Parts: sequence; structure tokens; C-alpha cells
Amino acid sequence: MDYYLPHILDTQKLTFELTSRRVMPKFYQSHDAFLMYYQPYEVVYSALKKTNKAAPLWRTIVEKAINDIRFYDFNKITQHSAELSLLAAVKFLKSLLGEIDVEEVQKQQKQVQQSQDVPLLTKLTAAKALEETMNEAVTRAMSEAIKAVNEFSKVKEEAENAVVALTGAGGAGFSKEALSVLRFLQSPDDFRKRVRLLRYAKAFFTKFLALVPTSLVHQQATSIYGGVNGVDKMFFEKQLSDILPSELVLSQLGDAGRALLALKVAQKQLTVYRRATSVKPVLFVDKSGSMAEGFSWRREEPKISVASGLALALYRKLNADVYLFDTEVTKVNPASIVDTLLRIEADGGTDIDVVLEEIMKIGKPDYCYIIISDGITEANAETWKRFKESGLIERTRVILVPPGDISYRGWLRELEKRGYVLRATDVAQFEESIRKALSSM
Repeated sequence: MDYYLPHILDTQKLTFELTSRRVMPKFYQSHDAFLMYYQPYEVVYSALKKTNKAAPLWRTIVEKAINDIRFYDFNKITQHSAELSLLAAVKFLKSLLGEIDVEEVQKQQKQVQQSQDVPLLTKLTAAKALEETMNEAVTRAMSEAIKAVNEFSKVKEEAENAVVALTGAGGAGFSKEALSVLRFLQSPDDFRKRVRLLRYAKAFFTKFLALVPTSLVHQQATSIYGGVNGVDKMFFEKQLSDILPSELVLSQLGDAGRALLALKVAQKQLTVYRRATSVKPVLFVDKSGSMAEGFSWRREEPKISVASGLALALYRKLNADVYLFDTEVTKVNPASIVDTLLRIEADGGTDIDVVLEEIMKIGKPDYCYIIISDGITEANAETWKRFKESGLIERTRVILVPPGDISYRGWLRELEKRGYVLRATDVAQFEESIRKALSSM
């Protein structure tokens, strides 16, 4: 009994919370309902009392339940699973007690049967009517239990498979409360929403994972860093150290040669060694509540799922760094991204300053910084000034998804003039924006 007691009490408490009439089941009702599903059919059947003088109507209900043609096979699913047995018991009691006050009906039945003033025919008719009512109520209650367990088992398995695929590590390191039977009982719509976010994240992770090898794994970005990869015209003053020796000969040809070299430097007409480095993406994904919505009312793919699928694919294939942000910014691993999908709420907005500060803190001029958001605040003037002076603006791209608007965002307008803001109103445009963002740096 010590092992069963917490589950029996949970059955009692949850049934009370979920029934519209706020009915608190009796302890014996919660006890029998939980064990009816938890214990094997043979044990349940043998434990059924032949009579129950204290609660004869309840004994009839239990008997009808275990004699339901569906119960034997259903019991094979729930037995020895505290989670599924709790769910089945609560759904059974919620349906049954929502229709019938067992204690009150039992009391009235006893009064009728013991009354000397009620004709026998009336007693028989009342007993038959009660039996029909019980049969219908128990059948509906069993149907509710079966329906709930089947749905929960299916969607939880789907969610757990998605978690394993996304984390690649058995799904450890995230909060499992969002996928618990308690959440399913208390907030079924929210539970389904979380599973939907995971389902789409897995789908887009798989999709982007397939796209990355052919388009990005071997992508080389022209850079003033990295190994020598041919020659090209000078495009940065920082490339002075890479000027070809044949060009430097001008400095040995007297004043005229030195003047010509200075002119070619000023006009960036010198030939320099071209260097290249492998693409190193750093993604900043907006995790505010609005990102859990679809791209539009016609498209149900959650923006956060699409962005998370991309982030995890680039993490896996290109060793990308991934950050999540709203009013704060945090570097995350796959398990943390999954945890965000399970916890995301409709809360406040975003703060671009924390992202810009983080990019400057990273400070790698050969990385490509990609910000994905559906609406960002105006940048602080001083922060934006320092960001531009850092030169990292040239390595930054913003992918704006609906309803993102740049009308009143000076920093975004400035980026857009440089061609660094990419708009994605649907998944196809999002894919194209990512391709452009990575290939343009």
C-alpha cells in the first residue's frame, strides 16, 4: 500500500480538480480505480468482492467496468504503468462522477428498496432504470479512459522520438514536466502545443540536415583570415600584409615607384593573396512567445520550430554556436533548445542590445552572425555606434520573419541599405534567406 498510496491520492486530487462539479472521490473509489488499471486483469478480477455491504453500487460499477469487452486488452497496456494507470483512473472517475453522484444514488436506492410504501413493480422498474444508467455511464467512462491513454501514449512517444533526434543524446538534459501525464491532464491543449513544436522542429532539423552537406559543409568564405586560397584584388586595408611581392617591387623604384604604390593602395588596385576560411555560423534565435506562432494564419509551421531545426542542423554539421534571446541572451546546447520548445510562453518582447553586445564580446571578424526574429526593439544609439565601429556589421545578417517590421528601427534600416536584412514570410523564403546569409559573407 505504501507504493500505491501517492498514486491513489493523486487520483483523488486530480479528479476533484478536473470534474466540473468539483467532486472529491472517496478514497476507496480512487483506490479501486487506480488499481483496476495498474494490476493485471487476473489480480483485479480475483480481488473483486462478491458483495460489498458498505458500497454495493460502487461494487456493481467496478464489476461492470472489468466486464467491459475492451477492458482485458486495455489492462495489458496500463498494467504496471503508474503514469498510464493514473491517467486512466482520473479520466474514468471524472466521466463517471461528472454524471452520477454515486453516494447519493446509492442512498436513494437503499431508501426505495427498504420502503414498505413503494410497490414491488416500482422497485423493479427503478432498479432496471438504474442498471441501464450505470451501464451507459460506465461504458462512457471506460471510453474516456481508453481515448485519453491512447492519445497520450501516441503523442508522448512522438515527442520523445523528436527529443532524441534533436538532442542526439538520448533526450537527457531537459525538463520532462511538460511531457508528463500531469500536464496532459491539467492542460491538454498546452501539452499538444508542445508536442507540435517538437514535431515541426524535428521535421525541419531533418530537412536542413539533408540540405547542409551539399550546400554549406564545404562552403569557403573569402576572408582576410584563414589559409591562402589564390590571389585577388585588394578589398580591405587590413590586407596590406598580403600584398604580392611583385607589387611591393614598386617601393624599390624610387619616389615615383613609392607614389604609384601609395596610389594603388588608396584605390585598392593592388593584387593580394586571397584567403578563405570555413563558414562558422553563430545563430541568435528569438525565443519570445510570439515565435511559437506560425508564419501566417495560413501556415501552421511554428517559427521557433523552423529556426530551431535550422540551428540544430548547423550545430550538428558546421559546429555552429547557437544563442537564444529575448531580453537576455544565452548560449545553448541542443538539450537547452528542446527545453525552450517545451517551456516557451507568451511573454515579453526582445532586446537587440544584448545580442549586439554578445556579438562584440565574441569579436571574431571571420564568423558569420545570423539573427532570426519576428520583431526586435530599437538599438541603443551608443551600442549601435560601437557595433558599427567594430566592423562586425559586415559579418551580420538579420532574417526577419512575420510580423517583423523595420519601419521604426533605425539600425535595421541601416542594415537593409547594405542588403543585410532578409525577409522570410514563409518556409521557402526562410530557406532561401539562410542560403543567402551564409553565402554572402
